[in-house]
Amino acid sequence: MIRYAVLISCILSFLFFSSNIDAAEHNKISLKPVIVLDAGHGGLHKGARIKDPFLEEKKLTLTTTLLAKKHLEQHGYKVILTRDKDSFVPLKKRVDRANNLKADLFVSIHFNSCPNKIAKGVEIYFHNSKENLAKTKNSKKLAHCVLSNVIKNTKAESRGVRKGQFVVVKETKMPSILIEAGFLTNPQERDNIRNGIYLEKISLGIAEGIENFMKKYI
Repeated sequence: MIRYAVLISCILSFLFFSSNIDAAEHNKISLKPVIVLDAGHGGLHKGARIKDPFLEEKKLTLTTTLLAKKHLEQHGYKVILTRDKDSFVPLKKRVDRANNLKADLFVSIHFNSCPNKIAKGVEIYFHNSKENLAKTKNSKKLAHCVLSNVIKNTKAESRGVRKGQFVVVKETKMPSILIEAGFLTNPQERDNIRNGIYLEKISLGIAEGIENFMKKYI
């Protein structure tokens, strides 16, 4: 009887210990930051377009965003999308959604175009706010982390981190960046971007950049 009581006690202790580990792990995951991913354009707002071969920026941004969401969720982040289908969402509504959610990070995904077909590479923008120095500092660090990892994964040319006045990075209250992930007007880069494997590399770079930023600075 004593041995039986001891056995029961050990089992209960083990279950209690395991439940505490599970609870701790759950809390650890639930404390992961909330990230808003913004697929640029959508609906009637098509963004950059190429006729031959036919490409629309709005479709590429949505595909890349959904892939990035998958990778971030695998890291335990809660990811909110400003759009998850081919629909038009006003810039103010995108900003308000992020601000009302009190998201930790905001990342807007775009693709570039230029009359000069030689232009190529990845560039990332942040807003240099004089009123919110902490946001500026962290946005710049986030931009560098994401750019570094996107370049590492894609082997694309880096056009650097730049200051920008885009509404979605200017009006959001949290660290925010806007990614221009390549030029649809550059024949070589366009061929890469048309490949789903390449979009996967971009999205993985975005997720890894965010994870690196969180580990180093938050």
